Amino acid sequence: FFFSLSTMSHRHQSPLFLLLSVLVAPGCAFQVLRAAPALPRAAALLSASKPALPAVTKAYTLSGLATGAAWTACSCVALSSHPNAAIDAVCGLRHNLLTIAQAYALPLPLIWAVASALRSAAAAGWDRLSSATYRRLNLALFTSSAWLCAAAVCMPAFAYGYDMYPAALKAAAGAAHGLTALLCAGVWVRTVEPTRSGHYMPRLVRGLAGSLATLAPKSASDDPEAASSRDGRSELALCAALFAWFAVLPVVSPFPMATVPAILGKRMSRAYSAWTWLAACVCYVLK
Repeated sequence: FFFSLSTMSHRHQSPLFLLLSVLVAPGCAFQVLRAAPALPRAAALLSASKPALPAVTKAYTLSGLATGAAWTACSCVALSSHPNAAIDAVCGLRHNLLTIAQAYALPLPLIWAVASALRSAAAAGWDRLSSATYRRLNLALFTSSAWLCAAAVCMPAFAYGYDMYPAALKAAAGAAHGLTALLCAGVWVRTVEPTRSGHYMPRLVRGLAGSLATLAPKSASDDPEAASSRDGRSELALCAALFAWFAVLPVVSPFPMATVPAILGKRMSRAYSAWTWLAACVCYVLK
């Protein structure tokens, strides 16, 4: 299905990808929240030995809201008109509104789901944040936020030379994404131990290599009636691989191929790789 999207015309491609985002993103959001512990009761039971982290919980809430607001503002400014007057006249208002809606369809539910999961983990304390699930989510949100920060501050480097953001928006969006990245990096460093050399990079390299090596689901079965076929592990592993591929594709490909799969034009497609990368990490965690 993804391959068919990449071979279709721009006119038919955008609505299909928008529909896919609308269908997939809420499901991913629900799965992330279901995978996260149902907390108020768990937090109360564990509060004596594993105290909650109200400051970190509040920071995740604010970072999620700020990230969503920054992406919303940047998408609205960049996609409400085309810098080329001739192309802008052809596109029209309806095209611009649909493109903006497409830019919101996956990222906004996704950042809500990830921030909610991390906030729930922080409410349970450092032990929960130290688990592999939330360490991965923190690293995923860190890398995505760092990419979005660079895309907002240095838009011409990501958008084929276009520079459409006013200075105030660059500063605000860069601060929102940058502070989110710092929060996630700080929490991750707090929950892991460095290697014997005192550095974290070897741990990151080993973790990434191990994740790639174990991308295939454990105990997968080709029997559709088997329990391992019905729990979604194979589908989530496939989604993780596809989202990771589509996160890398816009970065290494020239335009117009770089607009796949987001189809947000030269202005936002490379910045959008942050969201497909985050979606890949979420699918891997769920797998």
